[in-house]
Amino acid sequence: MSGDRLEGAGPLRNDVRRPRGAATVETADDLTVLTVTHDRPERVRALLGSFLRDGCPRPRRIVIVDDSGAPPDFAAEFPALSIDHWKLPRRVFISEAKNAGLARVETEFVYFIDDDNLVDPSTIAEPLGRIRSDARVGALQVAVLYHRSPDLVWVYATPFLPGRWGYDLLGRNRLRSAELENRLLPTDALPNASLVRTEAAREVGGFDPRLPIGSSGDFCQRLKRAGWAVWADTSAFIRHDVDPPGTRAFWAEHSVDAERLFFEVHDWFVYERRLHGDSVATRFTALRHAMGFLLAQQVAFVLRRDLRWGPLTLVLARGIAAGLREPPSG
Repeated sequence: MSGDRLEGAGPLRNDVRRPRGAATVETADDLTVLTVTHDRPERVRALLGSFLRDGCPRPRRIVIVDDSGAPPDFAAEFPALSIDHWKLPRRVFISEAKNAGLARVETEFVYFIDDDNLVDPSTIAEPLGRIRSDARVGALQVAVLYHRSPDLVWVYATPFLPGRWGYDLLGRNRLRSAELENRLLPTDALPNASLVRTEAAREVGGFDPRLPIGSSGDFCQRLKRAGWAVWADTSAFIRHDVDPPGTRAFWAEHSVDAERLFFEVHDWFVYERRLHGDSVATRFTALRHAMGFLLAQQVAFVLRRDLRWGPLTLVLARGIAAGLREPPSG
């Protein structure tokens, strides 16, 4: 896959605050980091802690939208960071939570980072320099490595597969490739971590709550249709703290969350019907393309020795039915 070769990272602009004291910390005044979370406080603590490492520029603010049952006080735990911890009274899922957080953003750029990630010095500095220098860019996906196996790639970019029935997960579960790094690569979704121009996000209405979990592809497509450039910037990295290959059923960590599993299946069918049209033939084709994922989930239930195999299988069936029944748009 071709892509523009990058000649090094754009530097942080001179509008960074340098607090007085023994340590020098660069703070990007035009950036807010936004993460949403549900009942995973240890993951959030690890993410916040990674911002305190040497060489990591700090955002002006970190917004945490938290619909957990008993959320801790992250602002009190991390006084060195400027944290806006918004605790919601009920579970709203990812898309609605991101939109709630987006409404609180006051900076030119917003970095959407899933709570199961850790940043490194490249995560902010490289793409922020890039998006500042080109007003046409609406969003940049960053390259994702496995935190526990950092030589392995989780994904470099997510362009559509031929036929647009899913994505080509470029580099997935392979060793890092010099040929695919330090490039701008085409992408059709924005998974895991993406730097977005706030104006662009608001122009397209944020994330679609009718896709409660799987809205990153739809969000990316709406940005493109609105005329914004969207790329994967493989000069920047984030570390995804999930099971690496070789771990039992490593691909299915979220399967034990029945509510999330329902919407993962539901959202895939709704989104594919948006892309391909809502016909009987499309529904059968969607079912055929989904069989690999659905069978993999069944295998995951067995390998993880989940005693709720029966109820979770029913959740999958309900997700399929709802995704095929619900109007894909409107």
